[in-house]
Amino acid sequence: MVKIKVFIPTYFDKFGCIADRCPDTCCIGWEVDIDNETAEKYSSLKGEIGNKIEKHLTRDETGCNIFTLCHGDICPFLNKSNLCEIHIEAGKDFLSKTCTLFPRFFDDFGSFREIGLGFGCPEAARIMLSEKEPFSLKIYEVITDEAEDIDEAFLCKLISLRAEFFTILRDEKLTFRNKIEIILSLAKDFQKSLDGDICDKNHNRTFCDCLAVLNEMEYINEDRKNFLNNLEDVESYENILIDYKDDFEKLMTYYIFRYLLKAVYDYDVLTKVKYGVFACVIISRIYAYFKEPDFEKRVEVMYSYSKEVEYSDTNMDLLDEAMYGSFSTKDLTEIL
Repeated sequence: MVKIKVFIPTYFDKFGCIADRCPDTCCIGWEVDIDNETAEKYSSLKGEIGNKIEKHLTRDETGCNIFTLCHGDICPFLNKSNLCEIHIEAGKDFLSKTCTLFPRFFDDFGSFREIGLGFGCPEAARIMLSEKEPFSLKIYEVITDEAEDIDEAFLCKLISLRAEFFTILRDEKLTFRNKIEIILSLAKDFQKSLDGDICDKNHNRTFCDCLAVLNEMEYINEDRKNFLNNLEDVESYENILIDYKDDFEKLMTYYIFRYLLKAVYDYDVLTKVKYGVFACVIISRIYAYFKEPDFEKRVEVMYSYSKEVEYSDTNMDLLDEAMYGSFSTKDLTEIL
């Protein structure tokens, strides 16, 4: 056993599931994974709830425990009031780890761990968009199993690069577009230092090419996919990035925090940065579509995009492939 440091955003502890008051639900559209420990606990439940769990608890093709979903890909334990029957009947201790932890994410990087909130939850998105203080991390320590063996020297370089990106995003003298151009340039130079040379040829991509990537993805809510077709004729204009600069700085900060250090495993730094820029491209067009979106609409836009794209391995693979080989840094800055 070893002691490691844990880093979490200062806003992290503000989160709490708002259950039936949530404008969306994480109990529709996603397969419900049940960890082995929770599945074992279910065997102690009797009566109606125990019988219902026994009826719906099964294993998928990989041998993992799951609940069979009802028509419309709805969790069988989501009641008409958008509340969880297992939570009501058995208590929160009988929720699976997946249900308990969402939208929190956890990443171990050798000697330390980072924990954050994902944008795919309406309440988490609301907290992050309404945060007044600059992004910062607080630290505590936990005891865990032996730390993972990774390239610590490279990880230190990534941490320094990320800190530089955060500093740029906080610079009030720069426009948001300038910040993105600088960050992409630095990421590109960093990637060159790793690979010797990289292919970053301008493909003259347009916003329609961005929509083509999204249209290849799988969707929880088909209405969201259909909505994208209405964006084709929406032009990007500078006022969106000026009027809602704070939103986009927070969005880009989130992507850099959540994904950049993962490059310690594949050494692909530039693609991780492009994830965030691509999100800014799409979301700026959606903001433009709604002309002057109020705070609640902006929260909806943020969590809807994140929920559809970030929480699907298939979709993230498609995004990764597109950002790696089909969209240059120049393409993205010109589209933005």
